[in-house]
Amino acid sequence: MEVRIHDSADEFRAIAGPVYRRDPVANTVELTVLAAAAMPEDTLLISVWQNSDVVGVALQTPSYPLACNGIPIDCADVVARDLLGRRPDLTGVRGLRQVAVAIADAWQSHGGHPGSVTLEERLYRLGTLQPPTGAAGAPRRADETDRALLADWIERFFGETFGHPRDDAARARFVDAAAVRGGRFLMWDVEGTPVSTALLHAPVAGVSRIGPVFTPVEHRAHGYGSAVTAAASQASLERGDAAVVLFTDRANPISNAIYRKIGFEPVCDFARIDFRTVDRPCGPTP
Repeated sequence: MEVRIHDSADEFRAIAGPVYRRDPVANTVELTVLAAAAMPEDTLLISVWQNSDVVGVALQTPSYPLACNGIPIDCADVVARDLLGRRPDLTGVRGLRQVAVAIADAWQSHGGHPGSVTLEERLYRLGTLQPPTGAAGAPRRADETDRALLADWIERFFGETFGHPRDDAARARFVDAAAVRGGRFLMWDVEGTPVSTALLHAPVAGVSRIGPVFTPVEHRAHGYGSAVTAAASQASLERGDAAVVLFTDRANPISNAIYRKIGFEPVCDFARIDFRTVDRPCGPTP
């Protein structure tokens, strides 16, 4: 097997796109990255070849771990060994749990930093939408007047979920980038006051993804998060998307129960494994 590093994003898109589109639900994050007009500088783009056939692909954008979904388990050792020589400062991997664990184990076996699981996620796909009843208020699409509030809420989401230092500028860029990519933030309003939000990403290969979903502490336990997620799901269905998905933290039984209740069904489990502890930005999937 041969591991190749690509300098051209267009070349990598041509190689990796067909691989990821074999399972657009599980590869929703990777396909979202490929669909962006431009990738950040220093993005790591990898393909694995067996003779003249591509058998695996992976990518890593700055500040995020290596997205390893496209690497078969039997390629984990050769990928880990090659990357340890090229990118010994790689900070971690994220993807289907069995794949992420295999690469992390191989990384350590070849002399890399030991890995520790820092986040376990579950991917859900919408079955039959069952909108909740009883939540006061109504959904609306966010507009420019909501930008500052959204940036603050996304920052608070990042802080609560991942515990990293506040970075208002980065969160404002996140909100703007979502709009550039065709995503839409939905707000749940109660008597004119926004109480919750959900980001509905633009569909890629027919799959749309919801997240993050955030409700400020003072507005929780009223069903607003469920309501805005259901509203985002309905918007996706009305748009004609083939599938609607979202990720949850497996350690949070409340959110997992909420999403199941409104019709989301579990698909597979993901893991983020960090190779070392450093101060770096992190956050939800792009």
